[in-house]
Amino acid sequence: MELRLHRVSAAALLRTLADRWLPRTCALCDCTLGADEPGLCDACADALPGRLRPRCPRCGMPAQAQPARGAPDHSPADHSPAAGPFDAASCRSRLPECCRACRAAPASFERTLVLADYAPPLDRLIQALKFRGELALAGALGARMAPLAAAAAHIDALVPVPLAPRRIAERGFNQSAAICAAIARACRLPVAAGLLARRRETPAQSTLALAARQANLADAFVSVPAAAGLRLAVVDDVMTTGATLQAAASALKAAGARSVVNLVAARTA
Repeated sequence: MELRLHRVSAAALLRTLADRWLPRTCALCDCTLGADEPGLCDACADALPGRLRPRCPRCGMPAQAQPARGAPDHSPADHSPAAGPFDAASCRSRLPECCRACRAAPASFERTLVLADYAPPLDRLIQALKFRGELALAGALGARMAPLAAAAAHIDALVPVPLAPRRIAERGFNQSAAICAAIARACRLPVAAGLLARRRETPAQSTLALAARQANLADAFVSVPAAAGLRLAVVDDVMTTGATLQAAASALKAAGARSVVNLVAARTA
């Protein structure tokens, strides 16, 4: 235990020295970052697309977005900003705050908190992280997502969306786990990656039509009894249809999790 604490302290000291002697730059504008600016400068972070856009608190859908074909309409009047405490009963007890689609068919998760829209320049950062292995960007995104965890409140642990072993072998890392680790460092929350695992290999969601995505992930995840009674936040890089996060939340709830919220770097419209 003493050795582990020594290593953590040494790592913190090295980061401090590196920041002092090797000034960090913003991932978007290349300006020199201040000591309290994590990865993205304040100006770039504030300018991210949809940063303050009103959203459905349950699914994170932007108020102005059109629903998928066949889904109930999302009305701007049905949305509120995705900030502030939100408990498991809120969608039922305060229905006007949720979009019509979520009122008609509530997901297994209670809330979705979103950093910004999946649009330039945020989409380029996420693509650089996922497909070019620029892992420093995970730290930048995670640090800027840390306030989302604070807004969710009452989180016992963070859970990254797991990748299939084959995909980790191909990519070399799990981008959601890397972002999750950065949030954990900023918020001093534990990471409980072992609570959720892939039960089977699935085709990449991006390769499937909208109607096939939900079926693709049916029973794709499995949780463990250790999740029982915990208030969990599932971390992912991009939320599109919500099928992945729904499957993850369903598995965690089946194992007895008390509540599940989503912390997402980017949301598609």
